[in-house]
Amino acid sequence: MKPTITEHQAKDRVELYIQTVLSTLPATARRKLFTQNRSECTDPTDKGPRGRFEISATYEVTGLDVAKFAEYFDAIVEWWSAHDFKVLTDSRPKDQYVFARNNADAFDMSVQANDLGKFYVGATSPCVWPNGTPEPQALEEPAAAPEPEPAPARKPRRAPVDDDDFDQTNWTDGGPSY
Repeated sequence: MKPTITEHQAKDRVELYIQTVLSTLPATARRKLFTQNRSECTDPTDKGPRGRFEISATYEVTGLDVAKFAEYFDAIVEWWSAHDFKVLTDSRPKDQYVFARNNADAFDMSVQANDLGKFYVGATSPCVWPNGTPEPQALEEPAAAPEPEPAPARKPRRAPVDDDDFDQTNWTDGGPSY
């Protein structure tokens, strides 16, 4: 089993990526912590041992002109492209959501906005050992059999929020009205 960066290093890199991406936005942009997570890696496509964690943070960005959200998306995607990120999901123009992964370190980033004028930027680490090295109990687990073919690419860790049917829901009878 390979060592990784530590959880602390992963958290620092998540924050650095978010802070750097936010520097592409106007000076009026302010970030407000929306979520911060430490989640055990249970993704079956990862094929790794238990005991590793993903570190993530998402910030709501305030102080932005809603009419310029498309420009802000473009600026962030341009920064990603210049810094070895590959866009894996771009749901524009239908949805205001873009998801990218860094080719060098496998950190994920996303930018999302909604019709309520909310704008979010997030980052997630790959699976890391808390102290950077496999925990003793992980060393005792049997190693996974080698794959004859490369595993399929991981999908985005978080699905985009689907606000499309919100206004089509009949809230009086408890069920959707499609």
